[in-house]
Amino acid sequence: MTCRTGTTLVLLLSLCAAPVAGATAAVSGASVDATDAAPTANDAFLAEVGAALQQADGGDSLGAAIVLDRLLADPRMAKLDAAERSDVLTSAAMVAGAQKQDDLALQRLQQAVAINPHNANARLRLAWTQMVDEQPDAAADNVILALADSDGEPAMSVEMVGHLDLLLKDQPAKRLAVLQGLFDHHWKIDGVEPVEVWTEFAILQVEAGQRDKVAATLERIDAPAPLMRLRADKRFDRYLRRDDPRYDPVAASRRHIDRLRVDAMLSPGLNETAVELSAALMVAGDLEEVVGMTARLADASREATSPPPELSRPIGWMLDTRSRAFRRLGKTDEAVDAQLLAVRMTDPEGDTVSHRLNLAGLYAALHRPLMARGAMKGLGDLSAYGKSGRALIELQIALQLNDAAAATRAREQLFASRVDTPGHYRDGLLLENRMDDAAAGLIAQLADPMERSFALLELQDTREAPPLPEEVLLTARWKQLKQRPDVQAAVRRVGRIESYPLFSY
Repeated sequence: MTCRTGTTLVLLLSLCAAPVAGATAAVSGASVDATDAAPTANDAFLAEVGAALQQADGGDSLGAAIVLDRLLADPRMAKLDAAERSDVLTSAAMVAGAQKQDDLALQRLQQAVAINPHNANARLRLAWTQMVDEQPDAAADNVILALADSDGEPAMSVEMVGHLDLLLKDQPAKRLAVLQGLFDHHWKIDGVEPVEVWTEFAILQVEAGQRDKVAATLERIDAPAPLMRLRADKRFDRYLRRDDPRYDPVAASRRHIDRLRVDAMLSPGLNETAVELSAALMVAGDLEEVVGMTARLADASREATSPPPELSRPIGWMLDTRSRAFRRLGKTDEAVDAQLLAVRMTDPEGDTVSHRLNLAGLYAALHRPLMARGAMKGLGDLSAYGKSGRALIELQIALQLNDAAAATRAREQLFASRVDTPGHYRDGLLLENRMDDAAAGLIAQLADPMERSFALLELQDTREAPPLPEEVLLTARWKQLKQRPDVQAAVRRVGRIESYPLFSY
């Protein structure tokens, strides 16, 4: 079982729903309008709780914690109705988490759910702690119940949904139930349709025999990469016409960009829409536009000491995308500069891992092994995907430095992670020219119902960036692997390979 670190619960609490101040309305919702009856003792008590939460949101979580400890012991607490007491305990748990009092935060969340089993906010926060403690069953059950009790779009972050989906990889029934709840409640990522999530949902529906539900799911998938996955997979031949422009990835690419441009005009600034637009332009190959739209951000980032915490995610990913655009344009110095900015401008309490791994991967591809190793120094609390991604880069570094011991450690980690991240394991095999083993792994991916569409997407003939020095041999071996008769036969059994004037990622 994984132990929570001092900062982990704070991060997880912040990811699953609104910040501390967002709970103020919930606990002070009984405030009476001037035209109504005179405020009651309960109203005064809830107002005190709300003031403490505002104090915490202003940065004084210690002072707020002291006030809330006193209020929870106040006799007036017992006079609240069950829903109000549950909301107060949930908010108090958030403040305890901010004070790194993980056990107290967990205890308060459990009390909140026990008092009011329909407190969706408390259940979602409790689910996060269970995910950290590697209790995916319990976490999924709480999420499913929370979704059933949610009004409107559930307050779940993309990190929470992605992490839970990964934990439930081997539990298709619960995974399907979670995604069904998100789908029914029209969950989006800051207003952007999560098309990759719905693609997984559609595959789960097909595998579960829920064929009557697939069409509705496909209606909410209109982006190039997911459509390439679906078109390549023979399981979806009955659901989409291959000559229908609605399912043409190239046409979808332009529609996707056009929608995002409109959304960006309606919601300007650094947000998920801007991140998604930059990614969509990358798929279409509009690399210079990505560079242009991120130029001012890069200039401002060079002058800044740290990002605003609430904007660190979009800033980091916009700069990361800028780096990839330069990389595809063959401008490696500019790519390194942008990736360094992405690392620098990410909140230390947020997702620095992805940007640091991307920086290390860039250095390794440029044959700068010591710089790659330095970029990953101190990385901890990695997911299974993060561990295997790091191991793949460590194997590249070890081979460049002829470091036999490091290579052995990297191979062992890649082997241990091969079920969760078969693509990383296969790339490791290709690095060492183990072509038969790589073919066996790819064929196994194609046979796996949930891994199949990812493998098929990688196999499509799409646009490619000029390989960097340490990618030349790997790219050649990948093309050789694709042409093997055993791989081609495995593809024909379950899907097909087509050509698109798009980048797949």
